[in-house]
Amino acid sequence: MKYPRRYAARLVDHYLGARIDAGHAPGLREAVIDLVAAAVPGHLEPLMRTQLDLLTHPSSNRFPDAYLADRAAAEDALQKAAAGLRTALAQAGHLVNAQAFERGAAARLRDDSRPALRGELARVPRPLTRPAALGWSLDPAPWFSDSHQEQEPWPPLGLASVAGMRSLPEGAQAFARVDDGPHAGWVQIGLIERQRTPARRYPDQPARQVLIVVGLEAADDDPPSSTLPVSQAPWQLWTRPLRRLAPALTRAEAAAEHIGTTDQALVALTDAGATPMIDAPPCRSGPGLPLYVLAPAASVVAALGLEPTGGICGFSLSDAAGEALICRQWRGHLVHDGSYEPLLPVVAGADLLIRPDLFTRLHATIGPSRCRAGINVRHMTAAQDDDLPDDED
Repeated sequence: MKYPRRYAARLVDHYLGARIDAGHAPGLREAVIDLVAAAVPGHLEPLMRTQLDLLTHPSSNRFPDAYLADRAAAEDALQKAAAGLRTALAQAGHLVNAQAFERGAAARLRDDSRPALRGELARVPRPLTRPAALGWSLDPAPWFSDSHQEQEPWPPLGLASVAGMRSLPEGAQAFARVDDGPHAGWVQIGLIERQRTPARRYPDQPARQVLIVVGLEAADDDPPSSTLPVSQAPWQLWTRPLRRLAPALTRAEAAAEHIGTTDQALVALTDAGATPMIDAPPCRSGPGLPLYVLAPAASVVAALGLEPTGGICGFSLSDAAGEALICRQWRGHLVHDGSYEPLLPVVAGADLLIRPDLFTRLHATIGPSRCRAGINVRHMTAAQDDDLPDDED
């Protein structure tokens, strides 16, 4: 490799950037880059080449879904460099409490596996629950799995009926309800789903993508058409009481007044997913993250008096009456791209369900005239030599 340090810097920023930034340790990034760059010629490069030879077909240009040498080298370099932080401080004349410093540094720099584990616990078969206006999307976007297959219309039939629409006209009545199962009757106040068609060489077909986003909003008028009906939130809303995350937001009366008077999205895209939050850099922590993780806005958590559900679970909040709000995950619909690749799950999504009595209460807090079912549906096409944005890269 001609420029190993430049390559090492890209690896470190891609896999470790957010964690190193959170560590606030001057010089740590440079030390990690040096260690990765030193490992490139004799270790990383040959091991990576062997892994790609064993895990992919010679005609493939896509990285396999595996923990590869590049990620392992970056992680190993971080652990080695971080192990010397306290010694470096001592050499600079700063003596610290050893145990407290080590605990704090580990908490800031470690890989957090909890989002991925909770994502697995929250997985369900792809549900049929979605607003009636999106019934057409239950059949995933056209897939070219048969070389003699007649081309399906693109964009999918039905997409035009919601293209450019920012709110569903039925308001709160537009939100779908779960038909059966343990959450029958619960209201789906958030939905995000990505449907993809990989590009094919034989027959030559472009890559395609449909992105569907639905979210509960409080607004006097329709939000701008270019916006999404979701805000941003830390994923720890699912795991830590709000009084610890944002003590100033814990008063239920103030939160209810804020919801009833302020235009805002009441569903949030969190930083736990492989997809970066809106207008924010990716904040990854380890492999296996779900594509999207939704959560209620902090004001909803405060107004309804919700707490993280105890015990082993996925993404779940509870109140005195029991489980109150959950985020479900799904990923599936295996297809191939016409080559010798393994089958790929190309439909991935998440939704946010709320107990019916709490939805009634939240609807009253928002105000019937201000309660909106926000929506944004987009489609993209890319030629064979172009790339659709890959949320998981």
